[in-house]
Amino acid sequence: NGDPIGKWAWKQVFFILAANFAFGILLVGVPSLHIPQFGLIVAIYALVFIASMAGHEFRAKSVFVLATILAIGSYIAFVWALNLQFPVWPSFITG
Repeated sequence: NGDPIGKWAWKQVFFILAANFAFGILLVGVPSLHIPQFGLIVAIYALVFIASMAGHEFRAKSVFVLATILAIGSYIAFVWALNLQFPVWPSFITG
């Protein structure tokens, strides 16, 4: 039969879902709620920082380095290599 399933890790579930939700909102914005587009770079940083709170320890420097690597990698993969058209920087910066 196997071992019984333990309790749900609600903290981890919350932060992982919140990180993905924030990523989507920040990437494309919500005009009806007056939330501007913040673009790929800001959305990646938010995703990584929010998701990192699901862990047992938080090290800001390590999270910042990871977010930077993921932001650069995402830019290279999606904007440069695949030539996908979506906002990279916040709309109030790029116009």
